[in-house]
Amino acid sequence: MRLYHKPRRPRPKAAARNGAQKQRLQAANAAGALIGLLILLAWIRLSIAVATPAGAALVGDRLPLAAASVSFPDHVIPARTVADPFSPPGTACRLDVNEMSNTSGTLTVMAVRQDGVMLSWAGGRTAADSDCHSLGKPILISVAGYELLAKTQFLKH
Repeated sequence: MRLYHKPRRPRPKAAARNGAQKQRLQAANAAGALIGLLILLAWIRLSIAVATPAGAALVGDRLPLAAASVSFPDHVIPARTVADPFSPPGTACRLDVNEMSNTSGTLTVMAVRQDGVMLSWAGGRTAADSDCHSLGKPILISVAGYELLAKTQFLKH
């Protein structure tokens, strides 16, 4: 009885072997490039976070002011009206944190300029004697004034 032998599979040619090696090498290079890109993006994100101070204003930030349990008798911030982010400061007015907290509302950062932070106020009057809200324009305050307003958010809790 004769045993049947399967024919051996022919060995791949050198060109086929080299093609498979090239595909594996290209896949490894693509994966390395992707990992490098992710590391670069993480580094950029971290450097931005380190460069931006914690109290710095960012466009779109909101500061809700509501009735506070703590009173701020000396928290009056000088402000000026502005027509748009590129116009010079206009009429002077004041932001009285107590008055704004009693009438409730929200300040929204519209722009950050060299000379301060441009805000929009959605709420009642901003001060009894020098109301910025009645002027109907965005408000420009100094960076220090904005940081003071941001700190009042933590004092209320």
